[in-house]
Amino acid sequence: MSAQLGTVTALWRYPVKAMLGERLRAADLTAHGLAGDRRLALLDPESGEFVTAIQARLYQTVLRCAAALDEAGGTRITLPDGGGTHSTAPDVDAVLSGHVGRPVTLAPTPVPASLFEGAPVHLLTTATLKRLAAENPRGLAEPERYRPNLLIDTGGDGFVENHWIGREVRVGDEAVLRVAAGTPRCAIPTFVHGALPRDPEALRVIRRANAVPARPGRDPEPIAGVYAEVVRAGRIAEGDPVRA
Repeated sequence: MSAQLGTVTALWRYPVKAMLGERLRAADLTAHGLAGDRRLALLDPESGEFVTAIQARLYQTVLRCAAALDEAGGTRITLPDGGGTHSTAPDVDAVLSGHVGRPVTLAPTPVPASLFEGAPVHLLTTATLKRLAAENPRGLAEPERYRPNLLIDTGGDGFVENHWIGREVRVGDEAVLRVAAGTPRCAIPTFVHGALPRDPEALRVIRRANAVPARPGRDPEPIAGVYAEVVRAGRIAEGDPVRA
């Protein structure tokens, strides 16, 4: 008999990697993650590399933009000044290059667009956020800083998803995920996220409270949340039970 671990309390997808995403009431889970998630990214044509957190200053500039899919399947991009562009606009690269201050190209990401060694879905629990908030002098741990696809209300307090690694979880009636690894954290949670201010403690609290191996055999790292592989696709929505 399966045990209920929690309930999906929020869903997000991020149509452009490194930009702010959009909250959804429901989404299709595909073999490559949430439909439309991280399907585009900004490419540096000089290096041939996509923008990543390694390029901290550039990443922070991109993170001030927000992306959302439209009904036609294109991507609307909103800039911090309220202006915007669209993935199909002929001047999209020029607009985005002007914002970041260097030439960039909006380009498709490789499929599957893996987050971590082939695990494209990021799960985070309310228990982890509660613990991080308790450790943070601000008394806050906003989920948007940690960029999950699924926020799962488990009740309680603590890093409960650490114990899900290696297990399969069912989300709703159809979807099945295999939790592959903990989510190692870098400086990204400390950056400005839309209206959320910079918070250096957002990473320090994880280092203090949950420095563990992301999976067996790795060195300890600051971990908050888990990455999962898709075993079976399906429709998922807010309010869906999550069972082991």
